Amino acid sequence: MSDRSRHHGSGTVAVAAIAEHHAAKYHTTEHHAADHHAAEHDTAEPAACAGSSIRVYSPATIGNIGPGFDVLGLAVTGLGDIVEARRIPHGVIIESLESPMPLPQDADKNTAGIAAREVLSLLGDPGGIALTLKKGLPSGSGLGSSAASAAAGAFAANALYGKLSKEELILPATKAESVVSGGFFADNTAPSLLGGATLTRSTLPLDVTRIGSIADLRVILVTPDIIVLTKEARAILPKHVSLHNFVRNMANTALITAAFAKDDYALFARSLHDYVIEPVRATLIRGYDDVRKAALAAGADGMAISGSGPTVFAITDCEKKATTIAGAMVAAFASNGVRSTSHIATVDSEGTRLLRSGSA
Repeated sequence: MSDRSRHHGSGTVAVAAIAEHHAAKYHTTEHHAADHHAAEHDTAEPAACAGSSIRVYSPATIGNIGPGFDVLGLAVTGLGDIVEARRIPHGVIIESLESPMPLPQDADKNTAGIAAREVLSLLGDPGGIALTLKKGLPSGSGLGSSAASAAAGAFAANALYGKLSKEELILPATKAESVVSGGFFADNTAPSLLGGATLTRSTLPLDVTRIGSIADLRVILVTPDIIVLTKEARAILPKHVSLHNFVRNMANTALITAAFAKDDYALFARSLHDYVIEPVRATLIRGYDDVRKAALAAGADGMAISGSGPTVFAITDCEKKATTIAGAMVAAFASNGVRSTSHIATVDSEGTRLLRSGSA
């Protein structure tokens, strides 16, 4: 799936039954074959000392990575949310919220607060937490905005009180996102927490694998000033898929998985093709075909939709080309009467992390 465009808005789903299914069956694995990322995922961070405050960063993510619908996800650099947290006697509150658009500050309606509460519950409710949330990426953009907040909230609560691993934080973060999105998917929360590329084999039980990274990959993200509601983006998806296209998408998803496991840019570049979801969702993004043609003409090795959109991303392994590609994509959107912004990123291999720790 992707960034859920309702993001932190109010909404409920029955997550209690989900928790019962996941509690005893949660499973994650990590592929280290070609990933030289040094950070360990055994524990998120040691519990902070009493009276201390912490600052946590969670990166933006690309859901699907082309053909891997609801399965693949990738953390990217340069965009993300920051949560500052401190201990309080009880409860979860959001003391302040800095965001370019209106979002609820109610901890029960914001993924950062919901995730923190879920982690505290897992830890036996050892105390409370006060959060300050600074949004560093736009809501409803297809960049995992709600997932980044959830990952940061879960990580912060654990850093203050517990010793859970990052893998163990995926479930509470994903549950938090599900409360505001209406769907239970880990293709944004998992990479935001673990870093690199991840694969979700199943959600019941939750089974996530961290695949790896690609050192040479440059990702050109372009976000048009277009609203794409996730509900609409899912409603238009085909109920039936041809066997031919199913096989092609399955093959490309498998090869993308291998590419990140092997740190193989060339393999990734020739596999970034979605024959099922992208042709349908592209109709929701004005100028998509022109932007794709412009990206490829400027030297990109492929382009796809980030999550459910409207952000699109192109790829290259050449730093100099990246700027040219970004300019061509923005210009193509402009020729279709759509304003857009660009950002050039690499793979964020670390995922959610502690930025600083100190006395309150």
